[in-house]
Amino acid sequence: MSNNWDNFKSWVGTNINTGKKYYFRGQSDSSWKLKTSFHRSVEEKNINMHQYLTSIMQDVSYQISSFDKPVNISDSQEFGHLLARLQHHGFPTPLLDWTLSPYIAAYFAFKGASLTPKPNEMVSVFIFDIDLWGSNFQAQSNLLESHDFVSDFVPFATDNPRMSRQMGVTTLTNVSDLQTFILSKVNTVGCDLLWKFDMHATERSHVMKELNLMGINDMTMFPDFDGLCRHLKEVHFDNQQKVMPVPPPLVPPPPK
Repeated sequence: MSNNWDNFKSWVGTNINTGKKYYFRGQSDSSWKLKTSFHRSVEEKNINMHQYLTSIMQDVSYQISSFDKPVNISDSQEFGHLLARLQHHGFPTPLLDWTLSPYIAAYFAFKGASLTPKPNEMVSVFIFDIDLWGSNFQAQSNLLESHDFVSDFVPFATDNPRMSRQMGVTTLTNVSDLQTFILSKVNTVGCDLLWKFDMHATERSHVMKELNLMGINDMTMFPDFDGLCRHLKEVHFDNQQKVMPVPPPLVPPPPK
């Protein structure tokens, strides 16, 4: 689907059934495929999943022990928690980030768009019917599984406040091109599983201002000093939003 921000909001309000769970993902270039950071990072490199799960993750766990307690990577719960933390701090993982909010997905789509986009530049929001997927395909967690899979993956958000603020959820997969894989299962299920909504990147300024009024901005999505600085940059330099004056201090009434 190719349309604009107002039509996206209308489509979400009309088509998203609040009784079901959908996953949303924003991408700032409509030509990008649905691909995990692990699969992007190993392209044209001689790194496979077995190496990642053994030598690479053992080194990662060892290095992290200088900041936190060592992680038992053979424990699925601890390993899942580690993957989620790594994902939110930029290390390649076989997880793909989604959110439960279509508007947070739109924030990530437009945030990464150019401030001076060309007329044909588009951003995208993907909508994945995770309930329908889960009811038709068995969940997997073995990344060395010989069969292709994508599964809902729900790690704890311990020590990861960004995940909570972003209403973050993830999928785990051993598939490089998720979009093609999910769409290949449509005939098996008999109905749509995945939608892609494209919007013009030229709407960035308007959308970011509107999302800010919804309480969705860098400061709320990234509750740390970095997020605050990103938000102030967006307000004062990128979008030059009108800033309300600082309220005057409360003055106690004069004594009677």
